[in-house]
Order: sequence, then structure tokens, then C-alpha cells
Amino acid sequence: MNPETPDQPRSPENHDNASTPKQASPAQRADQALRVAADRVRAWLAPLVERVMQWLAPLLRRVQDAPVVRRFRERVAPHVAAVQEKLPEPVVRASRTRSMQAGAAVAAVGVVGLAIGAAAGPTQPEIEDAAMAAPIQPAPQQQAALEQHATLQQQPPPQQAEPQAAPAPEPEAPLGPPVEGIDVSNHNGDIDWGQVAADGKKFTFVLATDGTSFTNPRYGEQYHGAKGAGLIAGAYHFARPSSSSGEAQADRFLDVADYQSDGKTLPPVLDLEVDPNSGGCYGMSVDQMHQWTQAFNDRVKERTGKEPIIYANPSFWRECMGSTNSFDGHPLWLASYGVDSPSVPNGFSNWHFWQYTDQGSVAGISGNTDLNVFQEGMARLEKLAR
Repeated sequence: MNPETPDQPRSPENHDNASTPKQASPAQRADQALRVAADRVRAWLAPLVERVMQWLAPLLRRVQDAPVVRRFRERVAPHVAAVQEKLPEPVVRASRTRSMQAGAAVAAVGVVGLAIGAAAGPTQPEIEDAAMAAPIQPAPQQQAALEQHATLQQQPPPQQAEPQAAPAPEPEAPLGPPVEGIDVSNHNGDIDWGQVAADGKKFTFVLATDGTSFTNPRYGEQYHGAKGAGLIAGAYHFARPSSSSGEAQADRFLDVADYQSDGKTLPPVLDLEVDPNSGGCYGMSVDQMHQWTQAFNDRVKERTGKEPIIYANPSFWRECMGSTNSFDGHPLWLASYGVDSPSVPNGFSNWHFWQYTDQGSVAGISGNTDLNVFQEGMARLEKLAR
């Protein structure tokens, strides 16, 4: 009987002799060696790669598309192709299979290549790609500003302050019975203002200046005496347009009058009358009279804030001012004698003060004096003096 039976295990020597030809080709030996090496690498590397891949998965997706990795692959690819051309076809197929299994290792090498490239300094395109891929961390000051902005955005918008309505115009003082008053100059001499007040007179106008040279020597005592007795007082200037400019006469007048907004002083007065020497319009045209009057009034308004009262009679306004309505906004002190009711000159809508005689008699004043009336009542007279 044969001493070696089928049930007997073969010795290692017999096993190798039975399964491996005595003379293996170089290609077979290379394939066998590659298989053994791949099995060893897979057994050692697969668990590690799996853990690394799980941890690096988000980063690897970015790395695979990074420019430096692409360039790395481009540089390696020719060398890989050259090696594959030298290997037999079975080995090439096996190497392709093993390279797919080792893809994670190539990606890991790509990570290393990216780190090396970053250390070497990225080029401009790489900087732009990195800026798109990674968020920019703001500086601490910027971060604080952003947080403050976010807080403000969460707060309700501030309520808009409602625009304040324009103040309502001061109501017009009620009309009252006419108020009696007088006007005086240096010709009236000494005046007992207490008696004037007791005689029912509530206001007075006092001559301050005339033209460019004359000043009432009694102006101070008459003006302040009237105020001291409780009368509302105002100063007037006798105009002489041919002697100097409107501005010059207004300045001289106001320097003497010393206007005070004290609730007891009427607006300054421009007294327009015919030339005492010739009886005409001072040799000036209507336009020249307009210009002179406007210049005087503008200077008074500039220095006192008040529109001057204009004194005139109907004939002067017609002949020398051409019945202009350019000064209708000024209070009118109208001189008109011997009539029961004055006619308002063309160019004015109404009169405020009326000088109705120069032959009046008033207690406290020697001789005749001018008498006047304010037609709108005491409340409006007081308002005009404010």
C-alpha cells in the first residue's frame, strides 16, 4: 500500500511543491509581491484611514479642489504613467485597484502638500480662493462694532418727534374807543406832564431832530417827562431829503431819539412835509422821493426792528410820492384839518393816527398845541408800543 494517503496532511515542503511551479516568471513574482504588500498595507492602514476620513471629510472636500492639490496631481501623474508603462498589464490592473483603495492616502498627501504650499506663500489666485473658502474673522474693535450694530438692529426704531406746529399768530387786540393824544416840539416850552395826563391824554409824539443839523433842545425833558407821567411816547424826525441821504438822517435821528423797546415807546416816526423854504418836493422827482424814503425806513428797521410810522397829508402824498402804495404796510399818521372824518390818501388802506388840529388847548401846556387821536383803542395802542 502507498505510505502517503489522501487523508494525511502534507508537509509545508510538499504543499509548496504542489502549488508553485519550480520556475515562476518575473511577472508572476512581481504580482505576488504586490499582492502581499497591498494586503499588509490594507490591513494596517484601512482602520486608520477610515477614522481619519471621518474626521477630515469636510476639509478633504475643500482640499481636493484646491489649486495646490491640483498642481500636485499634475506633477505626480507623469511619473505614475511612466511607471505603469514599464509594468506588465496584470500588474498595471492590480496597481490601479490598489490605488483606488489608497485614495484616502493620496488625499492625505494632498493635505500635506497644501500645508507646504501655504508655508511657501500662496500666489494671488490662491489667496482669492482661500478668501472664498474661509470666513474672515473681524478684529476685536470690528467685532464689538458689529455686535453693537446687531443690538441696535434688534431694538425698535426711535419714535420720530412730531414736528412742532408753527406758533399761532397773536390774536388781534379788540377795537376800543378812540384814544386822545398830542405832539410837541421845542416851541411848546415847559410842559407839566402830570396835568396833560390828568386831561385825558394817553400818548404823545416829541420832535427829536430836523434835517441834518437841528436837534430839539428840550427833547429829553419832554420825552422822558411824558413817560414819567404814564403817557406812551414816540419820537419823530422832520425830513429834509435834499440835504443828506436817508440813511444819514435816520442814523442821526435814532442817535438822539434813543429808541427803547420797553412797552411804552411808539415806533419811530418819519415826518414827510413839503419843503418849508420852497413849498415843493425838495427839487426831487417822485422816484427820488421813493428811494430816499425807502432808505430812511430800511435803516430804522435795521436798527430798531420796527417799521417806522409815516406822517403825511393827502396833498403831499399825491404830489411828492405819486400816491404810491409801496409804504402801505407802515402805520399812517395822517394830518388833515377842518374835516369831520379824514380821507385816506391813495396808496394806504387806512389811517392809524389823525392829527386833526394845531389849535388845541391842553392843561399843562401854554399856548396852542397839536391834537391827535388813535382810532383803534387803548389795547391796540399798547400793542403798537410793544
